[in-house]
Amino acid sequence: MIFHSFAYLLFFPIVYLIYFLLPCRIRYVWLLAASFFFYACADLRYAFFLGGVILVAYTAGRILERIRLGRNVALSRTILILAVSCNLGILGFFKYTNFLLENLNRLTALLHMEHHFASVDGLLTLGISFILFQSVSYIVDVYRGNIAAERNILKCGLYLAFFPKLISGPIERAGDILPQIHNGTRFSLQCLKEGLSLILLGLFYKLVLSDNIAALINPVFTSYMNYSGLQIALAVILFAFQIYGDFGGYSYIAVGSAKALGFQLSDNFKSPYHARSVAEFWRRWHITLNNWLRDYLYIPLGGSRKGLMRTCLNMMIVFLLSGLWHGAEWSFVIWGGLNGLYIVSGNLYRRFHTHFHSDTGACDDRMSPVQTLRRRICIFLLVDFAWLFFRMPDVRSSFAIIAHAVRQPGIRELFNLGFLNIFPDIASFALIMAALSLLLRIDTVLYEKKLSFCALFFQQSSSFRWLFGIVILCMIIFFGAYGETYEQTQFIYFQF
Repeated sequence: MIFHSFAYLLFFPIVYLIYFLLPCRIRYVWLLAASFFFYACADLRYAFFLGGVILVAYTAGRILERIRLGRNVALSRTILILAVSCNLGILGFFKYTNFLLENLNRLTALLHMEHHFASVDGLLTLGISFILFQSVSYIVDVYRGNIAAERNILKCGLYLAFFPKLISGPIERAGDILPQIHNGTRFSLQCLKEGLSLILLGLFYKLVLSDNIAALINPVFTSYMNYSGLQIALAVILFAFQIYGDFGGYSYIAVGSAKALGFQLSDNFKSPYHARSVAEFWRRWHITLNNWLRDYLYIPLGGSRKGLMRTCLNMMIVFLLSGLWHGAEWSFVIWGGLNGLYIVSGNLYRRFHTHFHSDTGACDDRMSPVQTLRRRICIFLLVDFAWLFFRMPDVRSSFAIIAHAVRQPGIRELFNLGFLNIFPDIASFALIMAALSLLLRIDTVLYEKKLSFCALFFQQSSSFRWLFGIVILCMIIFFGAYGETYEQTQFIYFQF
């Protein structure tokens, strides 16, 4: 079951109505059952996997708390290592077994060995990375004493399995969600309005913007030899907005679904393409993942406390592992490495050139509008180039499409606008430009006013909100879900 399916359109209202009809003390049980059903719709076996993860996290948390209270540091650390290793071992087995076998086969071929390792089908479990990262954070937080171990296994299970965030995040902390589960939520018309507005915006980003862009650029990436370098460059630029619309749209729907039920999830995006440095971009893109990597990987590695070179090394380790987390393919590692290299280079440049603007904004505030725009374009192009390795299926095709773009740049198309031929007609061009303009306008206002979408939206007059909602809904119906050429696509981050 996916957020933009007819099944979810039926599932969510039923869950919502029954949730608020039930007594407060048992509502969490209903949400847990609904979350298991939501996950099992993809594959019944997933429900057993989810139950196993919950059992491991709950048991490890209870044991760690008892040992911590007894001040047995060595045993507590041993249990922590075993519990975290169990989670990461599951992640490694399900997600990276075939990646390891493929690389072993390449190695044996180089060594002219005849042995071949067969790949294993059906290993990857939907949303496994997001589920296990939250399990690890819960166990580590109990070990550190940041939170108390949850005594009710069903409430612990709901923290891990809550269906809006189950498959692709946001990656929430137990300290933020468990208190909401314990306190319960009450019906709020304002929460319902805010939730529906976020869901509507998320559907617009996914169905109208992302999926229509995907229909245009997928042929370019699969048959790039038939396109010029300028057309490939345009496709790469559009992909940056496709993935933003796709994952940003999912996050809006997830946060909106939870909001309607009275739960507050974390914002995962804050106008990332307005960033004036790559470091700022990563503080605004997939925020909960980057906060997780900071707290549970970067800081334990030493963070920035052990000198410049160690800081740079820690940063590269984090981004390389982040790339590998996104996918079991070397192209993802290169994507992560490029982003890490951008940030490390920026840190070194600032260290040795005091006139370079810092990420704190103190220097950026004195920049002229032209300088700010130039900086944003440069950062966007750097990030967008890295997205190419994210989009292509492997390293070989990534470098092949770059080589083709260099050999066949199609410079003449810059003057006769031939590079726009990837658009089949003027209507598709107008639709995507209109959707992009709306996205950029919303992000610009949110960035400048430092507001959330709900805060901005409900500052407007009632007539404006109704007009905006009707226009967005009509675009979703006529150019998205029920458009003549629309084809439903899976969310990109479901594979992670």
